[in-house]
Amino acid sequence: MLTSLARIRSDDAATFYESRQGQRTALLLNDRLQSIMPPMRGRRILGIGYTAPYLPESAEFAVSARLLHPQTQRTSRSNIPWADCIVSSGRLPFDDLSMNAVLVVHGLEFTRFAPDFLRAIWRTLNDDGVLTLVVPNRSGYWAHTDATPFGHGIPYSSGQLTRLLDQALFRIEHHSSALMPPPAALSVTQGRLIERAGHTLRLPCGGVHVVTARKNVYAGTPLIDEKLRTPLPRQIAKPA
Repeated sequence: MLTSLARIRSDDAATFYESRQGQRTALLLNDRLQSIMPPMRGRRILGIGYTAPYLPESAEFAVSARLLHPQTQRTSRSNIPWADCIVSSGRLPFDDLSMNAVLVVHGLEFTRFAPDFLRAIWRTLNDDGVLTLVVPNRSGYWAHTDATPFGHGIPYSSGQLTRLLDQALFRIEHHSSALMPPPAALSVTQGRLIERAGHTLRLPCGGVHVVTARKNVYAGTPLIDEKLRTPLPRQIAKPA
């Protein structure tokens, strides 16, 4: 089963989530996301990457911003109840402080320059907004097979992700794993039993990192450029 699955290549995220395996993957990830994301009723959320299976319907306003990448640029065949667009990872066309939450799935691993991408998200979130990231785990099986969208792009280790968010002026509030079953297991089972066992035993076999973070607002206060400083004459008191 594992060998045959490894020979399959995911065409794109939309095709994957239309399959039984993709639907079971979304089921497991949604269980994890619903347990850590804040309530979205009456709030504004931006989904970046390919987030159609994960955007909460309770949000007052939701945008699905698909990245201009072969894995994410095609949309689902079904009608979607929110705004949908394609964006470049380096330039997000949304107003400053306009979103209460940003959800990134199949996004960070496809960006050309991750620090710029995260800083653009930082600008878009309001000051108490929450960023939720789902990122392929470098040491997990999901990152090492082309059979799912998680096997494309650049996976991250826990330490790499922590440093990247810190440099982008985010502070992590929650960091856990998801997708404990290997991809092949979801072809024959829903995988919920394996998922629960993996979380209970804290096994280091998760296919993805699931992280929530908030803006480190005070760290984001820009420093004055030395070239822009106005020199003041020294005031030296003279003796009488």
